[in-house]
Amino acid sequence: MMIGMMLFWIVLIAIGFYLLHRFINDRKEELSPMEILKIRLAKGEITLDEFEQLSKKL
Repeated sequence: MMIGMMLFWIVLIAIGFYLLHRFINDRKEELSPMEILKIRLAKGEITLDEFEQLSKKL
């Protein structure tokens, strides 16, 4: 019975890690390259000229 309880918790923790990993990877794939450029421009990481040059390359 003790082995069964340990196995249950191991499986439950493994499922939790799998779902967390899947959630994190799904969020990364939502943004297109153009959306990333727009975000970087809004944050001030790149200038308007850099934005225009990079968007032409995309």
